[in-house]
Amino acid sequence: MALPKSNPETLAIEALGFIAASDDEFARFLGLSGLSVDHLRANADAPETLRAVLEYVMGHEPTARAFAEARGYSPEDLAHAAHRLGAL
Repeated sequence: MALPKSNPETLAIEALGFIAASDDEFARFLGLSGLSVDHLRANADAPETLRAVLEYVMGHEPTARAFAEARGYSPEDLAHAAHRLGAL
């Protein structure tokens, strides 16, 4: 397996930015994750937040596909990062 382009934490933070760029996607993420905007502001780089982001992305194939294509990641990169962060 090829090494991912970035470390899992960086990939998850990029995914959070991708999610936050869409009002609908962000609202869906907040609703499903149970996280608040205030929590995200204070804990965006916390392991549990990063896990929640990757669980969300990996749990919704259209989002995973769109994020991977937009950022140049392969599906394996996403799966590897999710696994490393304990999201799978």
